[in-house]
Amino acid sequence: MLTKTDFKNFLECPAYLWLKEFRPDLLPKETLDEIQRGKMGEEVDNLARRLFPEGVEVKGFFEDGFAAAKALMARGKKVLFQPTAISPRGLLARADIVTWNEKLGAWDIREVKMGTSVDEKEHFHLSDVAFQKICFEEAGIKIGRIYIIHVNNEYVKHGEIEPEKFFITVDATDEVEEKIEDVKFGIEAALNAITSEAAPDLGMLLACEDVKGCKFIRAYCGAYPEAVKLAGRLPAKQLAEFLKYEIFNPKDVAKDVLESIGYKEGKSFTIIDKPILRQELLKLKYPLYFLDYETLGLNEAIPLFDGYKPYQKVPFQYSLHIRESEGGKTRQNEFLARERVDPMPALLEQLKRDIGPDGSVIVWNKGFEMTVNKEMAVMHPAYGKFLRSVNDRVFDLMEIFRFSRKVFIKSEFKQSHSIKKVLPVLCPELAYSSLEI
Repeated sequence: MLTKTDFKNFLECPAYLWLKEFRPDLLPKETLDEIQRGKMGEEVDNLARRLFPEGVEVKGFFEDGFAAAKALMARGKKVLFQPTAISPRGLLARADIVTWNEKLGAWDIREVKMGTSVDEKEHFHLSDVAFQKICFEEAGIKIGRIYIIHVNNEYVKHGEIEPEKFFITVDATDEVEEKIEDVKFGIEAALNAITSEAAPDLGMLLACEDVKGCKFIRAYCGAYPEAVKLAGRLPAKQLAEFLKYEIFNPKDVAKDVLESIGYKEGKSFTIIDKPILRQELLKLKYPLYFLDYETLGLNEAIPLFDGYKPYQKVPFQYSLHIRESEGGKTRQNEFLARERVDPMPALLEQLKRDIGPDGSVIVWNKGFEMTVNKEMAVMHPAYGKFLRSVNDRVFDLMEIFRFSRKVFIKSEFKQSHSIKKVLPVLCPELAYSSLEI
């Protein structure tokens, strides 16, 4: 059978179905982040069911689930949760919610999504639902309208979540209809992939929209080991060009071309623009405050605390290293919320004590810390002046190592300014690989 999930993974990676069938050992393990998102997705689905109190959950999976769904439909039930459909050629899909449309004499599909908009790039929304429509209709279940139920990112929690305000329902029937023919073509390709024993070829690799970040790239190790090596070293645009012309060995490319994109095979190099670096560092004013927040909320569609919106960052920890003067000792202050209550009031109270009115606040990737400060200022106006002062004094250390600026570059950074790439090179004793977590 070709399930909806398998089809979605096939769209993400053309080699997925072959890997699942013949080399499951090459499939990446589910990450903790993906597990957490899955759990949150279940919570969102359960919350959406409260929009339809008369709904009935369909029990069973595969053939049992299909039989149970048809039985409930025959009994006149108007709203079903998680009904399964199986088409004669082996398509299998479970819908989140289907509702009977008396006017059309058909069933409306209502797909629940954790996202905050109907975005084709986010979980392939439209292709996902188009697959369901095709599957259900081939299984003999007439489909009427298609609706996407997504999270309202302007909703603010006050007490118990109100599903009618938390969700936004969008009629996506026309948009899904536009995808039908493309999805039908994709289904044929997926069904062919299921029955083919041929290993992934270069065409599959080139069909990938994100070769550099591909989770499945180990699948190509056997036939194209150099392609895998290139993927870790070249920018995505150049990598795609190399693969297009089947160039797997950097030695086949002119030296000046490679160097123009920052690639030097087997050579270590360092670029330091000392005048610019000195100019940047002279902006620092003592005392120096090295600030780093930790937040939760990126996977929290349903806000944990009153006053918060879906997916809003909730700062629960900070680390603050302080150096009062040049050559002086560095001390560390820190905050960690330990109870399941809104941590922001206690965090702000301590942060204001820890950061004085003068001195540079040094961060890595200022967009993150500054956004957290802005959001806290909105939620707690009494700290607005203090937080704006902190943002006015922010110095982003990451900018010194940004590849495009050419201020401080080492080949070992691999064209990245991520602290996970830069720090272990400059301070090997602080390598992430030695940390317990």
